[in-house]
Amino acid sequence: IVLFLAACVLVMLKVTMPARTLRVINAAYSLQVARQIERENYGPFKRLSILLNIVFVIVTAFLLYKFNRVFGGMLSGYNGFFQFMFFVMVIILVYTVKFIAGNVIGFITQTKSIVDEYINSTLIINQTIGVILLPAMVVAELSPINPVWLLFPSVLFIVLGYLWRLYRGFIFSGVEEGVGILQLFVYLCALEI
Repeated sequence: IVLFLAACVLVMLKVTMPARTLRVINAAYSLQVARQIERENYGPFKRLSILLNIVFVIVTAFLLYKFNRVFGGMLSGYNGFFQFMFFVMVIILVYTVKFIAGNVIGFITQTKSIVDEYINSTLIINQTIGVILLPAMVVAELSPINPVWLLFPSVLFIVLGYLWRLYRGFIFSGVEEGVGILQLFVYLCALEI
């Protein structure tokens, strides 16, 4: 049901704003497109961004839930919906704390523009990961094949997205803004941990 909800959100986006949705997905791979949509005021509180974040949270929580069900781990005594909602809340909490910490660090170090660009890039990459992993999660849930064959590549894809975010953070602050390497290292470690 939750994957159906995520698919419905994507269908709604495809019908109502297909060009903008495609540009957000392209922005995950193209820094030029990412900066262009940021100049057009794309941010975390715009309708498109909120809906794509919902897809990301649902798909990522479902991946964690599926991984937990296959390999047994946390909350094994609870039903599936409770486990899924637990992972939804963990993801929301982690990203909320991360964005608050990023804004505080940006305020303290007076690098608000870099932090805003990094947060926007993180959102775009996460939203793209959610869109790309949705079909894999549907197949993992509904097909008779062993879900492990889809879970590990999906986790690998999330790790690659994480590395891409680190690379973009390095590009934003280290190369283009002339921030020192030590400050950059501490900043990225604080945001990503």
